[in-house]
Amino acid sequence: MHYTHTKFRISADVAEFIKLAGFSANTAKLLFALIFLQDQTEDGWPGIDEQHDQEVHFALVTQLRELGLPSNTRSSLFLRKPVTELAANPVVFDHIEIGPTGRYLTWRFSACFFAMMADMDVYGLIDASEIGLCRGKFGGALLAQKPLHRKKRMPQFRLIDPEASFDLKPSDLLPNLVPSQLKRRLLPQLQKWADVGKITFAVLLVQEGSLPGYTDVVIRMRHKETEWPEGRFMKRSPSARIWTVSPTAIAPPENSEA
Repeated sequence: MHYTHTKFRISADVAEFIKLAGFSANTAKLLFALIFLQDQTEDGWPGIDEQHDQEVHFALVTQLRELGLPSNTRSSLFLRKPVTELAANPVVFDHIEIGPTGRYLTWRFSACFFAMMADMDVYGLIDASEIGLCRGKFGGALLAQKPLHRKKRMPQFRLIDPEASFDLKPSDLLPNLVPSQLKRRLLPQLQKWADVGKITFAVLLVQEGSLPGYTDVVIRMRHKETEWPEGRFMKRSPSARIWTVSPTAIAPPENSEA
């Protein structure tokens, strides 16, 4: 399929929404794919105070496979769970449905989602080829947050708790963060991103509450364009744990886990 462009933007609000929604990897892939395909339509993503698109659009199952969704089946069965999960969240779509032949999907984003996408003062730029890299429990959050922060001088983001600008408070979320489980889930995903983007990640398990236990994960990124001061990239509080993921050809920093 030929597209006029392969890069698309997501707003900071949408990136945070995807992180907090906790979508499964395939559901996140489908959402990113439809955000990209909406961008390919004539109206695309209108700005603030512009009339949003009210048409129902369609995408062929073959298009969705090309955009990174499962390709080891010839049917649309792989779409059932993602479509059900997205349809259950009224914030995202007014309409999303697999066609009667199973060869296509129809969708219309909600007015609420158009509003979240309209504020592009801060945004992340994603290439459509990156959608296929979204895997595992935190795949959607990583794909949403990484492009939002990677151009910063000292890029880092929270993986679980909301950013300060969101209404939720950290106390609203009660994660049970087990270091060994987190590392098992995150390491393969971050290693893929490290190798593709030549990025070194530092993963910090932080304790910010009044009781024992880790309350959040902070991910830092270092690459050739970042400007971390000496020692700052690996800096942590005494109660935090830290480990790093580097591109395969690059040796990890000293004291990469504590």
